[in-house]
Amino acid sequence: MSDIQTTSLDEIRLYAERHGLKGLPEAQFARLAELAKTVREAGLGVRRMTSEENEPAHLFTVTPRRAAP
Repeated sequence: MSDIQTTSLDEIRLYAERHGLKGLPEAQFARLAELAKTVREAGLGVRRMTSEENEPAHLFTVTPRRAAP
C-alpha cells in the first residue's frame, strides 16, 4: 500500500519511551517498526462507515449477566 508511511526509528524510540520501554536493543526497535507497519496496513483494511451517525449500533448489544446460582 503506497499511502502507508514508514515509521522512523526515532518515532519508534519515542513511542517505546512513552510506554516505559527504555534501553531496548536496536534490533527490537527495528522489529517494532516492522510491526507498526503491519498493524497500520491491517487497520487500513478494516471497513469503516462513511459517517459516525451511520454506524450499525443495532448490531452491538449488551447481554445482561446472569445471577450466580
